[in-house]
Amino acid sequence: MKVISIGRFECREVRDLADAFIDNELLVETTLQVLGHIDRCRDCRAFVEEKIRLKRLVYTSVKQLDVPETLRGNVWEQIRKKGESQWRDYRERMY
Repeated sequence: MKVISIGRFECREVRDLADAFIDNELLVETTLQVLGHIDRCRDCRAFVEEKIRLKRLVYTSVKQLDVPETLRGNVWEQIRKKGESQWRDYRERMY
């Protein structure tokens, strides 16, 4: 979660947080600040709306792809190995 100080947001801050805002990764307080800003700022509202449109377009396009089962298996194997590696590193740092 991203934490931002309370106060009025500037356009730069909203644009920096746009992806996290769209993906619902911000704290409630920060989300409310972003919503307040895009309610007042037409340019930032258009920026966020365009990012949402592009994310939907990419998601729809990728969803239609036929991925070979071997590729899918290889990707999941790499994710599993990376997760194990990160967990091992975490345990070594903590204990």
